[in-house]
Amino acid sequence: MTISDTRVSTGIKAAWGIGSVGTVTVLTINSLLLLFFMTSVLGLAPALAGSLLFGAKLIDAIAAPVLGGVSDSWKGAMGRRAPFLLAGAFVSGLGVAMVFNPPAAFDTMLPVWIMMSLIVIALGYTLFNVPYMAMPAEMTDMPAERTSIMSWRITFVSIGGLITGMVPQLVTRLGGGRTGYGIVGFILAGVVIAAMLSTFAAARRTRQVTGGAQAGGFKRYQVVLQNRPFMLIIAAKVCQLVGLASLTASILFLMKNVLLQPESTVGLYVTAATIATISTMPVWVWLGKRFSKRNLYMAACLLFACLTSSWLLAGANEPLPLILLRGFCSGTFSGGLLLMGQSLLPDAIDADCKRSGIRREGVYAGAYSFVEKASMAFGPLLIGLILQAFHFKPSLGKAVAQPAEALTGIYIGVAIVPALLYAISVIPLLYFRLDADETAPAANSAGTPAVAE
Repeated sequence: MTISDTRVSTGIKAAWGIGSVGTVTVLTINSLLLLFFMTSVLGLAPALAGSLLFGAKLIDAIAAPVLGGVSDSWKGAMGRRAPFLLAGAFVSGLGVAMVFNPPAAFDTMLPVWIMMSLIVIALGYTLFNVPYMAMPAEMTDMPAERTSIMSWRITFVSIGGLITGMVPQLVTRLGGGRTGYGIVGFILAGVVIAAMLSTFAAARRTRQVTGGAQAGGFKRYQVVLQNRPFMLIIAAKVCQLVGLASLTASILFLMKNVLLQPESTVGLYVTAATIATISTMPVWVWLGKRFSKRNLYMAACLLFACLTSSWLLAGANEPLPLILLRGFCSGTFSGGLLLMGQSLLPDAIDADCKRSGIRREGVYAGAYSFVEKASMAFGPLLIGLILQAFHFKPSLGKAVAQPAEALTGIYIGVAIVPALLYAISVIPLLYFRLDADETAPAANSAGTPAVAE
């Protein structure tokens, strides 16, 4: 197969990558904003708020593998993926608008409205993200080109994180409390829909492949379980995603209650991380072409674990430059681990296609989405339970003095839990191998870094 047969245009890479603004906005709403919103604005108990987040995600996680198989077998004028991308965009946007705008009539049943909204968000995310994550493996057959595609995704992940990281500051400017969050909910819904529609447009213009004969029922997922490289990445991802969800669910509590910083500092922290991720992405792409992606992945994980544990040294009135330095380092290391991890996923999926001759990217994307949802849901649940156990005091938007043990719980959630999990995630990666060792540097011009094109 020639390079022209597997080359993906810059326009399609960018249009596909923009969809990550939508997915990361939805994920960050769940992991960064909602636990804080429910406990510090709506006044729900931390354990209840965490349980709602976990319950909605767990319900939807069951649907993800089913949708993966359905999209693999789907036949229509728009192809296998585009119809689901389109539906997911509007359903996700609806759920985001709902969760931040509970009607006054539901004030006595806030948990019911929140749960309904979270289920809508989760279903919309699944409709979009399963076909979205299936696309890179079928857009091209070249591992180096997939790294280039994924570099676009990581860049837009950073931009999406920046948008949601600025929410606390924007909420304050819009009056704070339920009013501020309500307006921001509609703004974020518009961002999600617009970003996801960009990927829908890309899906109409990218290479179309057929799935071939598909096994039915549970047999199609037995193949996933038998794909050793894929399962090793999944094992690492479980640790990393729970750690990431724990960190993001705790960071607002850390800034406000431990470091005694205004909520807007989170926006500055995320801005520093975003600048670092985007500016260092060409470096990570360059490294990925010359060194083993697996080894780079492990190095980035360990560096991120060390950085996260450094929050144990932070205290009240922490100098802002030091907070921003942590943000910049966080963006640098997370950019590398995201790029390498996301690049290895389609490599492992494609290895199955080469062995079997059957294209079932949707099945793998559905399995990954299940793990992602369950892991990211467990993080806020874990932090909610920790805060509850350490006697964190919920509020209705006003500052409340927290007991010393609550601050200890925040430290555990923001530093100890993530650092341990990221370090543990390296263990399965030690055993990761592909038959053709596609984690090694690929000597092909098609791997030109997307951000430099």
